[in-house]
Amino acid sequence: MSLALVLAVVSAALPSQYTIPGDAVFPEGVSLRPGTDQFFVSSTGNGTIYRGTLGKPRVKVFLQPGKNGRVVANGLRAGRDHLVVAGSVTGFVFVYDYRGRLVRRFATGSGGLINDVALAPNGDAYVTDSMRGLLFRIKAKALSTRTSKTTRIGPFVRLANTPVGSFSNGIVTAGNRYALVVGTASGVLVRVDLKTKRVREVATPALPAGDGMARTGRTLYVVNSASKVTQVKLSRDWLRGTFVRDITSPRIHFATTVQIAGKRLLVVNSQFDKRGLTPELPFTVAAVRR
Repeated sequence: MSLALVLAVVSAALPSQYTIPGDAVFPEGVSLRPGTDQFFVSSTGNGTIYRGTLGKPRVKVFLQPGKNGRVVANGLRAGRDHLVVAGSVTGFVFVYDYRGRLVRRFATGSGGLINDVALAPNGDAYVTDSMRGLLFRIKAKALSTRTSKTTRIGPFVRLANTPVGSFSNGIVTAGNRYALVVGTASGVLVRVDLKTKRVREVATPALPAGDGMARTGRTLYVVNSASKVTQVKLSRDWLRGTFVRDITSPRIHFATTVQIAGKRLLVVNSQFDKRGLTPELPFTVAAVRR
């Protein structure tokens, strides 16, 4: 059997969705640990962090809720050595090792919504705030320095008065020089120069309710609450984007974040529209072809 056929068989055997235990999870973030088949999912319901493997249909609890003040969790990003978690309205950014131990906690102040995380190739973390329109940076050395003390950090770039608007949400890096940020309310994608801090709008079709994003090469995937993933082809300078297609599936429901996993996309089904109502159980992460 050829290698290509073997890979096709393996891919076909993977689960089409991953189930999350709990009746009030309302998941938000998903991230694949580089070089492994492990992925992590966050809960906005109580801050639980779950861990799954691509070959198994069920995820399990990795970090119990509430510990370290993590009572809610939005986006998260898995690096090679640690997991960075956005603490939503708590204003915290949490860093854990893969044994589940807290490495460090960063405080951004009150009144915000720490929403999404991206890791640059040099290890620096960039975190969006969707209430105050801010972008924070945590240097790689600080991320990996273990301490029991909470470290206060200030804004790196103020996005509220730029085209992206106050509700800055999904973020990906483009090398060490740039970050791409989408605004949920504005539907605008911007390029942030991480050296000069200049913010420029990316000329692309509107991305209404844009939320989590994933990038490979010049291909960008943007999810939104309309239960679709929009694929965009970006220019070499990251300032122009061409619509390619919308990816839809009956398994996607009120999507919030997306992760590239080989030839598939992992898409979180948040069911945020069912808060205060009766969600469809179990909560899931859908796997669709990209």
